[in-house]
Amino acid sequence: MQLQLNAVDVFKAAVMLEERAAQFYTGASGKASGQSRQLLLQLSEMETGHARQFKLILDELADNARGSEEPEEGADDFLQALTGDRVITRECQIGESDGYEVILDKAMQIEKNSVFFYTAVKEIMQEKMAAGAVDRIIQEEVTHFRMLSDTLRSWRNQGGAR
Repeated sequence: MQLQLNAVDVFKAAVMLEERAAQFYTGASGKASGQSRQLLLQLSEMETGHARQFKLILDELADNARGSEEPEEGADDFLQALTGDRVITRECQIGESDGYEVILDKAMQIEKNSVFFYTAVKEIMQEKMAAGAVDRIIQEEVTHFRMLSDTLRSWRNQGGAR
């Protein structure tokens, strides 16, 4: 039997992932200064805002689904396994010697992993009507990736100083 996820499951995962990403960026900001630190703090705030936004959607979905649909057995375990260390992997953890360039590379990897996760989850959702909401999540993560990529390119063009 194939596990089917519903919109509530997806947005539970989205809240968890966005909260973890916010923690990553907050931690990374402690290793930076000036504009670099400001960018990382801005990304942390954006992720926190996304988590709040997704929590509102989750609450609405949960209210609408209350009593009408039992969560599929194993869905929470499946989401925990998917989000546990699959998006913010061990390789993405910030090390003592990591400089700004490495931090940006790791942040870009997290954003790519997020896009992959949300795209894969969208394919196995029961509720096609929620696919538009998942598409919004994907667009947000792609925007973060572009922001990080542009910042890394600019940082390198300036000789690595910020």
